[in-house]
Amino acid sequence: MRNLFTPSPDEGPAARLRRLRPHAGHGLCSACWQRRPERPFVAGENLIARLADPPPWLGEVIGHLAAGHSPARACVLIGQLGRLLGDEHPNHPQALLERARLPGRSMGPLARGLEIFFVERDLALATDHAERLAAGRRRRRIDAVPGPLRPAAEAFNTFLLRSRERARRAGTLPRADVTLDIKLSTLRDLGQHVSARGKQDWALVDVHDIEAFLAAQPKNRPRRLQIARQFFRFAKTHKMILIDPTSGLSAKAAKGFIGKTLTLDQQRRLFQRWITDPAVHPHEALLGILALLHGASSAEVRHLRLDDIDLASRAIRLGQRPHLVPLDPASWSTVQRCMAHRTTQHTSNPHLMVTKGTKAGRSPASVAYVSHVLDPAGISPRMLRSTRLIDLVNTMDAKFVAAAFGMNPEGVMIYLADHIDEGRLTAQPEQG
Repeated sequence: MRNLFTPSPDEGPAARLRRLRPHAGHGLCSACWQRRPERPFVAGENLIARLADPPPWLGEVIGHLAAGHSPARACVLIGQLGRLLGDEHPNHPQALLERARLPGRSMGPLARGLEIFFVERDLALATDHAERLAAGRRRRRIDAVPGPLRPAAEAFNTFLLRSRERARRAGTLPRADVTLDIKLSTLRDLGQHVSARGKQDWALVDVHDIEAFLAAQPKNRPRRLQIARQFFRFAKTHKMILIDPTSGLSAKAAKGFIGKTLTLDQQRRLFQRWITDPAVHPHEALLGILALLHGASSAEVRHLRLDDIDLASRAIRLGQRPHLVPLDPASWSTVQRCMAHRTTQHTSNPHLMVTKGTKAGRSPASVAYVSHVLDPAGISPRMLRSTRLIDLVNTMDAKFVAAAFGMNPEGVMIYLADHIDEGRLTAQPEQG
């Protein structure tokens, strides 16, 4: 952090004087005054003294807001709360919570803080903000369905909502909002798929369209087929179609590796990027090299701790692997670079990969962070790991690979099943 009393060469005399002017009565600059932890409580005391009839829970609300926000943000929220308490409307917790809500997809930090406080103390009921957001998500998914196919999607959405209400009245397990989102998302993708194939009516969809739709995401085939079956059963019941195109399809897909791998040239370019380019972030180089050369998964790298690194033998322990993984010079240099980067963060977090959000605690880097670490390289950790596993399984004994990686033998065998590359088959001479 730059010293506030150090003059900047880009500042003029007037701007420098305004920045250096201390806060009245405290001898502090504005930035230091904004960070004082007692500011929200001083603002709360002033608010209570200003109100003619302050609510009995106001002091606890002020403490709740101060604990969940920075001093400056808490003071802003207390000021907003004071304006709501000083108007002509009733100050009952439920009415106050409704007035604090902001229009739009976000209800605002003040409304969220008040809702948590009032609901935990049984002073008010939770708002319907989650239901509004879910309704908006469903609306956006339906609007994304091509126009001629949209009325059937609208009817299917109404059917799902009515089924959920019946389940609630019957006391059974109703479908959650995320389940409805998945169903409508799949229906949206199916509608866009058949529309791209030149079909603008659900009655024209045949089994070949469904097979092509399921082949686009083989790993999601069972779930997508189940949702498609539910929709077409609904459409057939309501006379929208005559024949169900999903009736003869099976949810089982052929076992075997169907993902993408890297060519040797692509692997060489990535290796050069992570070893020679100093502009690459140490976390990207660490995850990329360990996944490319040692088949490490993103979970193994994000849970790698300092005590998992053997400095004497230059080896690391990855996940549930039964033995230490010896590192080559390139891999060891990336580990050392990541350790040097971690030292600059001045953290006590025991993990090697430390981010801004985890340097103050002891938890590993988030899954979302690790999943985007390799975005600058345009690659995913899964593709790197799959490339390494396929190379090892097809050049060594699959059982040895399973034992070295701590995997089940069944999980390794899928990398042996592959599609035949007809370009590698030698042409047979014609028999005369």
